[in-house]
Amino acid sequence: MLIIYIFLILASSIVCEIISRIIHILYLVKISFLVDGIKCRDDLLYLKLKDFEYAVAEVFRRQGHKVRMSSHFGEGGTGIILDETYYVMVRKDSFHNLVEIEQAKKLAKHMRDNKIYRGMIITLGDFKANTKNYCHTNVIKCINGDELLRMFKSVQRLSAQSVFSK
Repeated sequence: MLIIYIFLILASSIVCEIISRIIHILYLVKISFLVDGIKCRDDLLYLKLKDFEYAVAEVFRRQGHKVRMSSHFGEGGTGIILDETYYVMVRKDSFHNLVEIEQAKKLAKHMRDNKIYRGMIITLGDFKANTKNYCHTNVIKCINGDELLRMFKSVQRLSAQSVFSK
């Protein structure tokens, strides 16, 4: 009788794991469709934070980068690790928000602590001048909302061209 219970518990945990993976795959398919549907910055603003982060990760994936999501980033936030050499902090701010230098300092500290020497901060808004200077000095690329929208549109064209060329 004990063996049957152990078998049932083991089987149910395997089924739960399979269902969890299927749900994650379906979520990634949803994100792929979202990326193809982005037409303006408002489309990005109205995404849920998690969808926004995964959509940015999908853009990098389509550009040919190896992408890994990180649940422990900086002060406990989430982030993206590109090609195991870039830390990417994704901020979903309003269009008029300017990223403060403190955010860049937090990313730089996290990079130093983990021996990563390149970083990137992505925002829908823009960056203060002192933040841009600090980022330039610490090898952190600043991508504002306009650049981010261009990135989305560039992978949409590439994906559409590849579909029609096949």
